[in-house]
Amino acid sequence: MTYPTPTTAGTPAPTVGAAQGGADVALYTTSVNSRVAAVTLAALEDFATRQGWTVVHQAYDLTPLHVPARLRTGWRTVAQLLDTGRAAGLVVPAEHEIARNPSEQNALRAWLLRIPAFAVYPHARHHGPTPPSLAPGAPVDRAWCRSYALTPASLRGLRDAARMYLTVLGWPGDIPTAVEVLSRLAHNAVIHARPDNEAEADGEMTVRLAVAEDNVLLVDVEDPRPEFPDSKAAIEGEKGRGLMYVRLLSAHVTWFLSEDTLTKTVQARLLPDTSP
Repeated sequence: MTYPTPTTAGTPAPTVGAAQGGADVALYTTSVNSRVAAVTLAALEDFATRQGWTVVHQAYDLTPLHVPARLRTGWRTVAQLLDTGRAAGLVVPAEHEIARNPSEQNALRAWLLRIPAFAVYPHARHHGPTPPSLAPGAPVDRAWCRSYALTPASLRGLRDAARMYLTVLGWPGDIPTAVEVLSRLAHNAVIHARPDNEAEADGEMTVRLAVAEDNVLLVDVEDPRPEFPDSKAAIEGEKGRGLMYVRLLSAHVTWFLSEDTLTKTVQARLLPDTSP
């Protein structure tokens, strides 16, 4: 029996091959942050369960997306399960986590159809449940999330990725403004949230772009330093210039602690008609 195209939040999830009811499936994702990967796999498992599938394996690779899938240990294990028939389906947030360009995507689809096996990409437009650090009660339609080292060198790559994913997410607002807002928040994290002890690792920040109701864009930067001294003065532009400049770009700025109080998130909200 062939099930209808799997759905997430009422929207069809992109699928390759025929998704079979009651099938054994493998879950896979990639990230540079193990916590983000674990949250993603939990969302994929929930999605698979709702489709009536049995999850027989879960794997992730702690590697940037530009590393070819064939070089990733987790993906090689998943591919072997599919190739030998021990899993009939694959659930991955989006196809680009495995295949980076059109030629690789065509090869991946051809391989899946030849085995045969099916693949479902439930987060190609929707990113699963609202990440914990998004403001409570803010319904999210679609989102992108990635972690970066707390170093100035991360900022250029972050800007390039944000520009691309804002287009992929289909946000109708002023993308250069949104990229600048994210860049300013990330720069603040690099300056103020790096560990005091030079012998320690630089640490990481997690950035998120989420399109909420009415196409409001939520721009989040989560860092490992929960303290935010003089936060009110900083947000109102009375101390420092970083957040003042963000507000001049018509963004509404707030901040909040994670549930375990170990990290903080600075969030900017932009309306779709925002312009510099």
